[in-house]
Amino acid sequence: MTVVKKTKSGAKKPKPAKKSSFDRIVYRIEESRTGAAYEAECPELVITGFGDTAEEAKNALRRQMAEYLEDCDKLDVLDETLIQAGFYFNGDIWMSNEVEPAPEPKIRFIGRPAEQS
Repeated sequence: MTVVKKTKSGAKKPKPAKKSSFDRIVYRIEESRTGAAYEAECPELVITGFGDTAEEAKNALRRQMAEYLEDCDKLDVLDETLIQAGFYFNGDIWMSNEVEPAPEPKIRFIGRPAEQS
């Protein structure tokens, strides 16, 4: 979706639509064939989508994920839900620990440790 904004000269300038915060969440999708249909699952959040093709199943999963994450956001529990499911915020996006493991924390010591007697 593009929002059009008029400039002072009267020309229309396209303004990019605001991206959903859910576009900033990276999760794993596992797909498999289930009988005559296909299944796509996000194992971190235990959400599944089904379809006649693998692409339809993935699209159904993405819709289910968007609805679930939107509900979590409305209830103000999105961050907590993602952390409990094994996601971490890398400063830009929420990343599944299953997709890319969290980096080891950097530990920095300040001062000298006290000597024990």
